Amino acid sequence: MDLEIAIPTYNRDLSIKTKTLRLLEKFNKTQIKIYVEDLDQFEEYRKTCIGYDIIITNTTGIIEKRNYIMKNTKAKYLLMLDDDIINIRNINGINITSNELRDLILLGFKTTEDNNARIWGICPYNNNYFFKDIMTTNLKFIIGCFMGIIIKDNRPIMIPDELSVLEDYYLSIKYFIEDGKVIRFNQYGIQQKYFTGVGGLQSLYNKEERIKEQNRCINFIKNNYPKYCCIVKKKDCLDFRLNHRAKP
Repeated sequence: MDLEIAIPTYNRDLSIKTKTLRLLEKFNKTQIKIYVEDLDQFEEYRKTCIGYDIIITNTTGIIEKRNYIMKNTKAKYLLMLDDDIINIRNINGINITSNELRDLILLGFKTTEDNNARIWGICPYNNNYFFKDIMTTNLKFIIGCFMGIIIKDNRPIMIPDELSVLEDYYLSIKYFIEDGKVIRFNQYGIQQKYFTGVGGLQSLYNKEERIKEQNRCINFIKNNYPKYCCIVKKKDCLDFRLNHRAKP
């Protein structure tokens, strides 16, 4: 399979081995590429991630890294994973094995291709209470920490410069508009520690900056794609919901 598993990462040269890379132990290392910011980061990861292809992007932040990956991959099937994934869980709340993850990835790309779609993912929750034993094709959120994209005619959808966060909401909407479908396996969910682990690309922002950027990006997406989403006001920030009944 012409597959690349791309992991954008920052300052997690130690923990990436016990988290995301541990889940990928049954995959060929040649399919896995680790994307780092600069030469200093390259030197740190080279000491711990032996045998993996480590690529310097000369970019700062997750948006720039995702665009770099999508623009430069040579693979037809691209899976972007965050560097701090602890486990993937099934509908029974059981952590799946590396072999089961491999089967899920193969099924994900096959199902997406069979449905003439280009993007797929899993449930964005850790709690299996929210899982459903169904694969859906309507507009649903494809979380960026586990996002599969089929690169057709070397034309991935790129993330605009106006966004610094919420790029996964943007890509979910854009692929749905263009393809009429996004594929989500709601039987599986992801366990990771958002904004709490040491390092990570989110460490480039403090909490106040994150809230400010999130509010700005929510308004940008809402103003450009009003029928596909709505804004929910919370105590100290805005939140975002996709319109699951929207038509392309």
